[in-house]
Amino acid sequence: MTPDARAALRLALERLRRQLLSTGPAKIEPNRQDPASTGVADEDAQALSEMLQVLASQRNRGQADLLGRIDRALRKLDEAPDDYGLCESCEEEIPHKRLALMPYAALCAGCQARSEPRPGAGRRRSVTDFE
Repeated sequence: MTPDARAALRLALERLRRQLLSTGPAKIEPNRQDPASTGVADEDAQALSEMLQVLASQRNRGQADLLGRIDRALRKLDEAPDDYGLCESCEEEIPHKRLALMPYAALCAGCQARSEPRPGAGRRRSVTDFE
């Protein structure tokens, strides 16, 4: 990878990091009207409140994970720039199109697919399916 390509990807990483930090974390109780009160008046509102709390927590966890990936990529650019853009599993070069979309990618698409379990994989399809 050329130094100019690395510089462009660094700018993209820094822009992503700024955007992520500017949005801030999601409010854990987004439907709370009065900051002094706790709880919810009725059961329906309680269920909605709990669902919104779970969604906000998942969003915050995803943001923290993405921020960690971005910081790791920036550190790699600083400490080992020649290793940036190489798959951490197979050590092949990650295609530029993938890095343009996800400059924080640490794995090529093939290794990423092998590292993540497929949804529904390993489940039985019927009572007689014992694979």
